[in-house]
Amino acid sequence: MRRQALPALKAAVSIVTISAALGSSGEAIGRALAEELTYTFADREIILKAAERLGQGVAELERLLESRPTLRERLTETRRDYLAAVEAVIWEFAAQDNVVIVGRGSTFVLQRIRHAFRVRATAPIHVRARRLETERGLVPDAEDVVARSDRDWAARIRHLYDVALDDSLQYDLVLNTARLDVPTAVATIRAALAAERFHATPASLAEVRDRCMTARVHAALLTNLRTRELGLFFSCRDGQVSLSGRVARDDQRRAAEELVERLSGVTRVLSEIVVILPPPTPPGP
Repeated sequence: MRRQALPALKAAVSIVTISAALGSSGEAIGRALAEELTYTFADREIILKAAERLGQGVAELERLLESRPTLRERLTETRRDYLAAVEAVIWEFAAQDNVVIVGRGSTFVLQRIRHAFRVRATAPIHVRARRLETERGLVPDAEDVVARSDRDWAARIRHLYDVALDDSLQYDLVLNTARLDVPTAVATIRAALAAERFHATPASLAEVRDRCMTARVHAALLTNLRTRELGLFFSCRDGQVSLSGRVARDDQRRAAEELVERLSGVTRVLSEIVVILPPPTPPGP
């Protein structure tokens, strides 16, 4: 018997994030879902865009996002600019609407967005290890590779977002791909997306746009050598950006204002940055 085609979804459903354990087929599920829904698919594209903006290697960004955080990273805010750039790209994809985003911490970056549907794809370690062996050829100690990936990624997510990666309450749907093949998983997601709870509203779409702009301002300030250490405060609403904080020199204030003004989509910059001159040096004896 031929499987009956699922009816088209309302255009209001716009964001699906998939947290995919290594060997879980999460990427394949995401690609198939995006193709069926004619949504944009974003996975490695996130890293490529962020690396291009930073002028850094893709491998370094992947290490930051996928490996266990080092002791130095736990004690400092090492590579804040890397993380800010990646999160800004995630928000840009989300603001496009009708997108499927796989990995890169997107589930946790977008976790407070009303119409973001959050999926976790996983399976027992031995199942995922066999898939690696099949998909990539002979992988020495495949089960150890999968287990280490799980530990490192869980530690990274805990470090960045203070959540447990495998906490089912972080997701709207958890898929055991040992029992669900890709077409069945896609059909399950599509059926769940029909719920009114995951339909975008004007308010939730506006929130995504504002938070996208906030992320872009944050990334721009952190990745610019003249502004990265200023510690400014900012908020964004309907293309209007408010800046505040204290700086030691007027050229620092101007640098921040001009940087934000140049961002596409910014319609107005309201600056309350205050220049606090250092106290004069007392005369010598």
